[in-house]
Amino acid sequence: MWIAHSSEEGGWLSIVSHRYKPECLMVRARVEEHITSLWPDAEIYAPEGSHDYQYRTDLPREEVARVIVEYIVSEITYDDFKPSVNDWDLRRAFVEIWNTMADYFGTGYNNE
Repeated sequence: MWIAHSSEEGGWLSIVSHRYKPECLMVRARVEEHITSLWPDAEIYAPEGSHDYQYRTDLPREEVARVIVEYIVSEITYDDFKPSVNDWDLRRAFVEIWNTMADYFGTGYNNE
């Protein structure tokens, strides 16, 4: 699951099932602060070698769910996501993602 968030400067996360710890989810990011902005006490590790998401933490599934729900309930106070992201470069990346998805699905305005 990919999650884009605007906590602190904003972030982009990949959350997947942990291969060897079924009770955990692996939260991955390309920037360490994208994880620590939501899980400040997370133990971050970076596997050796090149990876698509260099920074990772293994968290109990319930902890991931609790933080994501709290973010949804407490921090989504905006009516448009992209302007809520403070990091300008990340905001531009989110606009590009939006444009890619609009190209794929259409904009909703007559699906053009």
